[in-house]
Amino acid sequence: MAKDINLAQIANAVGVALGELKKAETTAGLLKDTMNKYIAQLHSAKAVVGTYKKDGTGCALATAFIDGCLEAGLKQTTAQQTYLPTFKKAVADGKPVTDWNGQRGKGKKGKGKKASAKKGLADKLATCYRDEGFESFIEDLQTSYDNDEGSLIECIKSFLEAEGIELKDE
Repeated sequence: MAKDINLAQIANAVGVALGELKKAETTAGLLKDTMNKYIAQLHSAKAVVGTYKKDGTGCALATAFIDGCLEAGLKQTTAQQTYLPTFKKAVADGKPVTDWNGQRGKGKKGKGKKASAKKGLADKLATCYRDEGFESFIEDLQTSYDNDEGSLIECIKSFLEAEGIELKDE
């Protein structure tokens, strides 16, 4: 019988946790609605959110936003780097925020991720093919080849060198 009581207690605890979860989701939904109403008010007032500076000399709206995040217990860097850009964009375009972590899934600018596998020649060629200047390049290459200016490889090498690309001979 003791085993049944423990299992029943666990089942009860799951039910209580589910009830709390539903309350938290309702509260979260109300908070999202409130934030989006405030954002719409800022947008309607043509407010512009500028640059945040830790010393307080930056934009008053950005500073107030970060201060509010800090008061609520968020970390300064998270508020500044993750949430402030989303807030700025929402105030500028007046659209409701659906995801406060707008940085999610984006790589950092200027710091490309290393490919997990080498890109095959076909993939590289497809990238070139999609480039708007590719057709013109191919036409010039064909003309150079037809005019006996060298083999295809030599014509490509000549083009790259003319564009300032330094090629290493193996």
